[in-house]
This record gives sequence, C-alpha cells and structure tokens, in this order.
Amino acid sequence: MASQLQDSLSRIVNKSAIMMEKYRLLVSRNETMSQQLEEQQALVVSLREQVEQLQRENEYLKLARTLAPTPESIAHGRKVIAKIVRDIDKCISQLNA
Repeated sequence: MASQLQDSLSRIVNKSAIMMEKYRLLVSRNETMSQQLEEQQALVVSLREQVEQLQRENEYLKLARTLAPTPESIAHGRKVIAKIVRDIDKCISQLNA
C-alpha cells in the first residue's frame, strides 16, 4: 500500500512539474504577445495619423487643381498681359512725343 501511495505521489509530482513548466511557457508567451500587441497598436495609431495627413494633402491638391488654371488659360493670360503692356508702352511713347 505504501508503494502505491509512493507511486501516486510520484506521478502527482511529475504532473505538477509538467504543469508548472507549461504555465511558465504560457506566461512567457503571454508577455511576448502583450508586447507585440502594444507595438501593433502603436503602429495602427501611426498609420491612422499618416492616412489622415495624406487625406488632408489630397484634399488640398484637389482644391489647388480646381483653382489652378489650365495651361491654355495661362498662355492666354500671358498674351493678354503682353498686349496690355504693349498698349501702355504706346501710350507712354505718345505722351512723351
């Protein structure tokens, strides 16, 4: 009977040691996963900020594009300004004569 108790106690001690080792592994794994979670959450926050910044820049570019004249209208504007300058030069030369 004593040997049976000794065997039972031995099995319980062995199972307890195995469970303690598994527990230590799980605690270690939990710490690693918690650290990875924090890193991923920080990355998500950073990426959200970057997305918001890019969306603002995109809106600014859209607005600038709608306000900016086309190349044809720029060329036409330059021609009009050049004509006005020539007319002003003619007027000045007539006033000086």
